Amino acid sequence: MVAALTRFFGSKHLELAEDVVQDTLIKAMHEWPFKGIPDDPVAWLHRVARNGVIDKLRRDARGLDLLKENAALLRSEWTLAATVNMELNDATIADDQLRMFFACCHPSLPPEQQVALALRTLCGFSVPEIARAFVTNEETINKRLYRARESFRAIGKLEIPQGEALNVRLEQVLSAIYLLFNEGYNATSHDALIREDLIEEALRLCRLLLDHPTTALPEAHALLALMIFHAARSEARIDADGAIVLLRDQDRAKWDRSLIALANDHLTRAATGEHITTYHLEAAIASLHANAVTYAGTDWTAIIRMYEALMRAKPSAIVALNRAIAVAEIEGPSRGLEELDRIEGLEQQHLFHAARGEFLLRLGRREEARSAFEEAHRLTISPAERALLLRKLKAAETAGP
Repeated sequence: MVAALTRFFGSKHLELAEDVVQDTLIKAMHEWPFKGIPDDPVAWLHRVARNGVIDKLRRDARGLDLLKENAALLRSEWTLAATVNMELNDATIADDQLRMFFACCHPSLPPEQQVALALRTLCGFSVPEIARAFVTNEETINKRLYRARESFRAIGKLEIPQGEALNVRLEQVLSAIYLLFNEGYNATSHDALIREDLIEEALRLCRLLLDHPTTALPEAHALLALMIFHAARSEARIDADGAIVLLRDQDRAKWDRSLIALANDHLTRAATGEHITTYHLEAAIASLHANAVTYAGTDWTAIIRMYEALMRAKPSAIVALNRAIAVAEIEGPSRGLEELDRIEGLEQQHLFHAARGEFLLRLGRREEARSAFEEAHRLTISPAERALLLRKLKAAETAGP
């Protein structure tokens, strides 16, 4: 709804669209239990939201010009969605929200602002969730969002790119979709570790890209393969009580082999391009995990090579962390700890301290392990991760000398 309203009324009315959508949903929550759910709930929501924006614009002299420009369309009795379809070419991109992703990823905004704006506006991410996605702090994200909204408001009427112009924005759209998936795969603050709704939405949006001839590119296939590989393991990642089950301990019989086969197919299709993206490399790593018959049979040497290629393509402290974990699988926790201690910039990231705690525990350094797990517990707000870290703390306290 926010996407449709903003696209029709212009980017300068983004905040107005967000406010009106919230008002509309609250009105539905109050009215529907007593009056009954409308025959077409979606049409009702769009109509009420559209009328809400019109009412607010009528009170604003600057809004009157916009209303006059679109008077013929606004007099229509159709829903806002139908009105928008009259105005835009459906052959560009079939989905309203995906169109808005491309609009948010406007070249006039720095890439990090494009993605942050898309996550906040279209995915409903909180500031802490965006901060975690970018591995930064909330103050930085608040400033980034403020600047992005100011720039976005100045764009005026949104022009959805067509043809090859879509590809200029594709990289940031893929990035936003991947971060949406990551939040579903490992929720920042939700009671449940896995949010299936976000996973399904990310997969849906990526499939829409592949349905469009201009954006059906190898990197989109690689991203979809990567996400499906991870999604295939969802059932095994939590136990009956909702507790996290680490990769080493997962029951691989619960992995969805049909999804793994589908991901393998998309990874093969991704190999048709002339260049390798980070999504190709990450999907290859996920493939090595997903296709390994046992944890012990995982090709850790190949995984380390992939992480080293990732570091060359896009250096990242998180990639270095994952590489250190892979190194420990081959050379032991002492080498893993050495690799971790070389990494800078993750002091406020719970995964860094959790990994240190695990290596220290394996080395029998219980007090240091306990301290690391306590720091990781302090830094995460995920209920599922906090519960796992408490189990690790207990293990550090009860482990033998």
